[in-house]
Amino acid sequence: MLRRLVTLAAGAALALAGTLTFASPAQAAVVDVPFGPLSIGDYCHSKYPSAWIGFYESSGLRCYTGSSPLTYVGSGDPYLACKYLTADVVMSAFRGSSDALVCRVIR
Repeated sequence: MLRRLVTLAAGAALALAGTLTFASPAQAAVVDVPFGPLSIGDYCHSKYPSAWIGFYESSGLRCYTGSSPLTYVGSGDPYLACKYLTADVVMSAFRGSSDALVCRVIR
């Protein structure tokens, strides 16, 4: 009888521990995700159908069309470009090396 009681108590303790393990919240991580000119171009194309490439220059996010020379079509919002390019929660957008768009996201 005592052996059954100990076994039952141990099983209940394991079940409770398993429930608490799966019920704990997931840990989020802050990650910087870079996007190059062609990815920025996808966002630009959604705003300006003739645009196919974009750069995050010192004057802001700019969209271009053509091959050589590139022709300026319009500008865009870096934060909205991040929202367009990733399904993650976007914290901020900033300029990376080589005129890349870097999106700081929570995953």
